[in-house]
Parts: sequence; structure tokens; C-alpha cells
Amino acid sequence: MSLLTIKKLAVAYGAIRALHGIDLELNEGEIVSLLGANGAGKSTTLRAISRVIPAAAGEIEFAGRSLANIPAHQVVSLGIAQVPEGRGIFPSLTVLENLQLATWTCRSKARRGDSCDRIFKLFPRLAERQKQLAGTLSGGEQQMLAVARALMTNCRLMLLDEPSMGLSPLLVKEVFRILQEINEQGTAILLVEQNANMALKIAHRGYVLENGRIVLHGPAAQLAQDPRVKEAYLGKQPAHRETTADAGAEPGPVSRAAN
Repeated sequence: MSLLTIKKLAVAYGAIRALHGIDLELNEGEIVSLLGANGAGKSTTLRAISRVIPAAAGEIEFAGRSLANIPAHQVVSLGIAQVPEGRGIFPSLTVLENLQLATWTCRSKARRGDSCDRIFKLFPRLAERQKQLAGTLSGGEQQMLAVARALMTNCRLMLLDEPSMGLSPLLVKEVFRILQEINEQGTAILLVEQNANMALKIAHRGYVLENGRIVLHGPAAQLAQDPRVKEAYLGKQPAHRETTADAGAEPGPVSRAAN
């Protein structure tokens, strides 16, 4: 079942067109990766979904509802939460205060408490540091806090912008492991990530953006084997290891987008 549907989305910054009529779909329970070089339009896509920037043309639907006339401050109430590039935490507030700020749309104290319990099970480090100022956390802990804050909204869709940026390889693996766990618990994820190798390992499907246009899309395992993706985004990576989920899949061509 489609959760997010984007049709012919165009976005411009003044006279500069950032997106040229892209189509994208994300289903319930999926992780979808959005790949591309700097300036390709990845972050612009997330901001357009969040209604932080207006669309010049096209349609965005979430759970069958158009977002065309929804102001940015109401998008979270619909079930969409964004983890921005750079994390965007409040450094002068404690970990717990950062989390509590995300519950402004929830009127039930019991539900807020349940959300905190869930967060601290997923992120034991945050439970240990809940009274600590967020600005004193390590980079990895701050990224965990940014993801946890989004989860506190009880979102159905999480938009993630470069979650591995600035993290050590060990912390990157931990963050991506947690993202998989979050997804297994029912939250769909649209993932913008420069680390294409890690992004495609956890994703179900992927799209490749170039200069504001989607040029490739398909199952993540197939994208990871596409020579164009390997050359442009994966570099010299170890050969893709077949997973249990991939083992029964029939090989097929990666789709080249019409637009």
C-alpha cells in the first residue's frame, strides 16, 4: 500500500530549478534510499515533502491525502517527521527536554510516557544521558537523539537527511542497525545518504537523482549491482553479499526513469 506518492514534483529557488518533475513512491513499511551527488536535489525533495519549501508544480500525497495546502507546522501531526542534515538538536537543553519538545502534538501524558520508554529501549545511551545537555553528547549520540526526537512524534514516515555524516565507521553501523530496527517496528523511512553502500544494504528500493531528475530506480539489491551506480556512488566496495531476502528474488533490470 502506497504511503507517500510524489508526481511530477518541481521545486525552484528563484530562477534556479532544483527539481524537474520527479516521480517517487514509498510503500508502508519500506525503506527507500534517495541517492545522488551534492546538489542533485535530495535534501530539496525532503524539504518539499515536509512543506518547508513550496512546490512549483506537481503533487505530494501522504496516506491518500494531498499535502498541497498543508502548512509545515501541521505536517508532523499527519505522521511525517524529518531528521535534518546537521541533526538540529537544541544543545542547551537536556536529552530529555529535547525529546519532550517533540511531543507537542500529543495530548496524552500516558502516550508520551510510552514513547519515552520505547526510545530508551532503542537508545540505551540516551537513557543513561537523559539529564545531560545535548550539546555535550558525542556526534553519534547527537545523531541518535535527532532520530529519537523524530520517533517521539509517533510518525508513520521518517525523512532522514545524511544520518551518517561526520560519524566513525563503527557508529555508522550502529546508527544503520537502529534504523533497520525502527523500520521493523513499522516506521517507513525515506533515506538521503551519501554512504550509498550502507544505504542500499538496508533499503528495499532506491532512486538515483541527477541534476534534479530521477535517472534510475529499482530494488536496492539490483541498484547496488548496476555498473552506473557502482561507478558513481559505490566506488571499490566488496561484492554484494546475498541476503535471505534477496535469495528468492528474481534478477531483473533496474528501471531507467522516463523523466
